[in-house]
Amino acid sequence: MTTADPLPDRAPQPSRSKQPSYTEQPGQTEQPGQTEQPSASWHPGGRYLALPFGRVHVVHVPARTAAKGAIVMLHGYLQSSWAWRHNIDALAEQFAVYAVCVPGFGWSDKPQAVSYRLVAQAERLLAVLDGLELGRVHLVGNSLGAALALQIALLAPARVDRLVLVNPAGMGAHLASLVATLPHEAAAPLLALPGVGAVLQLALRHGAYAGLAVDTAVLARFLTPLRSRGGARAALAVARYFNRDLAALDSRLADVGAETLVVWGRGDRVVPLASVERLTARLANARLELYDCSGHCPMEEEPARFNRETLTFFSASPAPSEDP
Repeated sequence: MTTADPLPDRAPQPSRSKQPSYTEQPGQTEQPGQTEQPSASWHPGGRYLALPFGRVHVVHVPARTAAKGAIVMLHGYLQSSWAWRHNIDALAEQFAVYAVCVPGFGWSDKPQAVSYRLVAQAERLLAVLDGLELGRVHLVGNSLGAALALQIALLAPARVDRLVLVNPAGMGAHLASLVATLPHEAAAPLLALPGVGAVLQLALRHGAYAGLAVDTAVLARFLTPLRSRGGARAALAVARYFNRDLAALDSRLADVGAETLVVWGRGDRVVPLASVERLTARLANARLELYDCSGHCPMEEEPARFNRETLTFFSASPAPSEDP
């Protein structure tokens, strides 16, 4: 970690047999309207992990009691680790918690000469687990983060204990269709135009959130990373292959053996219930819980219930994740 206050030491875990592979894309120059990468974390437990593809922002809160294992949290599209602000401390009552800004988003670096395909991103996140010296963990993912959690479970099943998937992006999701219509990375400067913030605010109010006010402070948590150097280009790079990456993931859902809790908010206009029910049915060991007062992000909209049920689900694991 590039900080004077590093994460606690622990016994090293076996590294994966090979380093993550990356598909190079042509390098790009900084575009007008972009700002420097945010440096100060939004959370006192925020740290930067230096890896070959750039710095990754991780909020780490140690367990306040004897740790039952480690939870790694992965946010959704255009989000950041801030999405878990109502959950980190509550889950740290029993588990060590690591909320990651997925490379290309949030407070993490946004490298330009890399692939942002789902598999490449999952491989980077496995490198993050290696860098944090974490072995077997529980994964929590929202939307795109849920798809990444599933991809990690396919790439390295021995690293994943249990999964909590929150309004997961999948086949038939409106999110996938919407994201696929976004322009190529060359259009990144358009996302710096003043009207983008108002459009995003309307989308969040009427599409993503059913029980959360989207004021200027909330909107800034989306726009600041998006407008940082490389942010818009990374977001559009993810969008470019989103549908086909979800289709490839869908074809292998039956191979995911981890016990899985799927959560869906009834007010979600981004991922329909039919898509979530289909995904749940295709997983080998999954059950679905519906949240009546939530939209696309129940962990933000009904955090008390979400935290309670997540702790119960992970605590019931017969083979706990490794104590960090």
